Amino acid sequence: MEAIGLYELNSRIKRALKDNFRESIWITAEITEVQLNRSGHCYLQLADKREGEENIVATARGTIWAFTFRTLRPYFETTTGRSLEKGLKVMLNVEVVFHELYGYSLNIRDIDPTYTMGDLERKKREILAQLEADGVIDMNRELEFPVLPKNIAVISSPTAAGFGDFMNQLDSNPYGYRFQVKLFPAIMQGEKSAESVIAALDRIYEYESVFDVVVIIRGGGSQTDLGCFDSYEMAVNVAQFPLPVIAGIGHERDETIVDRVAHLRVKTPTAAAAYLISVFHEREGELEAWKNDFMTGVQELLHEEHTRQIVTVSNFKRSVHVVLAGNANRLKLLSQKWEHASESYMRTCLAGFGQLVVRIENRMLLLFDRQKNCLDNYSRQLRQTTMRGLENQQRHLELAATKVKLVDPKNVLKRGYSITRLNGKAVRVADHITAGDLLETELDGAIIRSEVKQVSVNQYDTID
Repeated sequence: MEAIGLYELNSRIKRALKDNFRESIWITAEITEVQLNRSGHCYLQLADKREGEENIVATARGTIWAFTFRTLRPYFETTTGRSLEKGLKVMLNVEVVFHELYGYSLNIRDIDPTYTMGDLERKKREILAQLEADGVIDMNRELEFPVLPKNIAVISSPTAAGFGDFMNQLDSNPYGYRFQVKLFPAIMQGEKSAESVIAALDRIYEYESVFDVVVIIRGGGSQTDLGCFDSYEMAVNVAQFPLPVIAGIGHERDETIVDRVAHLRVKTPTAAAAYLISVFHEREGELEAWKNDFMTGVQELLHEEHTRQIVTVSNFKRSVHVVLAGNANRLKLLSQKWEHASESYMRTCLAGFGQLVVRIENRMLLLFDRQKNCLDNYSRQLRQTTMRGLENQQRHLELAATKVKLVDPKNVLKRGYSITRLNGKAVRVADHITAGDLLETELDGAIIRSEVKQVSVNQYDTID
C-alpha cells in the first residue's frame, strides 16, 4: 500500500474545497469568542447548535481582515446597536479556505445585521416571557416609591461621565435639597458587566434598610454597550430587588430588558437626578398646599368658634340675670336671718368671755405664787451645794500641796539622800554602768563628780 505525506493530503483537501466552494456563501452561526488584533484584524470563534439545544455540533475559525473589518464594524454596530461579542447569532458571507499549515478557516467578507437584530429581538422576547412566567417581571414596578428618596445607592463606574453628571445635577439643584449618595462601583460594559452589577446589588442588599432607592447609571458609553442590560440574570435580580430601581443607562432609542423590569426608566443619568429632585419638589408643593388648607381650615374653625362663643356668652348672661333676679329675695331674707342670729350669738359669747377672763386671771396669780416659791427654794439649795463643793475642793488642794512638798527633791536631799546621774539622767539600777563612766552625785548643797573603777552587784536573799 502506497502512503502519501500530510502535506499532499492537505493539498488535495485544499483543491477539493476550492473546487466545491468557488464562490462565497452565507452561513449562520453563534459567536463564542472574539479577539481583536493590534493590526486591526478580528478573529472569531464560531459555533453551531441544534435548534432548542445548547450542545455545539460544529465549530470553525473566522477571520475578518483589517481592511474589511474597518467597514463591517461600524455598519454592524450602527444598525444593530451592538458590537460583535460572545453570544450573538450572526449571518456571515464567508469564503471557505484551507491552508496546508494552518488548516480550515473562514474568511468573512460581509455580515447581515438584520439577522442579528431579529435574533436579539427573539432572545429579548424569550427572556421577557420567562420573566413573566416566573412572576417577577413587574415586582419592582409594583413597589411603593418612597415619599422622600433621600438616601440613594448608585451602581456605576466611578469614572463614568454619567455618574459625574448625576452628582452635579443633585448637588446644584435650585431648591437646595440635600441627598445622601453612596456609590457601589461596577463594570458597566463588556462580558463581566452583568456579574459586576449583580454583585453591586448584593452589596446594597446587605444595607437595604439604609437606602431608599437604587439608581443604575451607565452614561458616556456607546449604543453598542447595551448588551449586558438584556441579560436574564441581571434583569431577574433587578426585578426582585426590594428597593425601587431607576434605570438611567443613557440611551433613547432602544429599551433594554433592565429598563422594562426597573421601577422607572429615564433616558439619561441627568434625567434620573432630575426625577429625584422633582419628587422632592412635588412633595414640597403638596406640603405647601396642605399648609394652606390647614391654615384656611383653622381660620374657619376659629371664626365658627368665635361666633359660637358670642352666642354662648349672650345666653349665659341672660341665664345669670334670671337666676340672680329669682334668688334676690331669698338672699335678702337669709341676710336678715343671719344678722339677727349673729347678734344673739355675739352677746352670748361676750358674756362667756367675761367670766373666762376672770377665771384665767385668778389661775395665773395662783401659778405665779407657786413658781415664785419654787424659785426661792432652788436658790437656797444652789447656794448651800456650791459652798459645800468649794470647801471640799479647798481641802483637796491643801492635801495635794502637802504631798508635793514631801516629794520635792530638795527636801529629799535635806533628809540625807543623794541623786546619782549618768550623762544627765538619774541612775536607778547599775545594769547600764560600766568602768570608766563619769558620774555626778548631788547632795544637799554640793555636787560630787567621780569616775567608776569597778561595779559590784549586791546579792540579796529573797523571801518566799
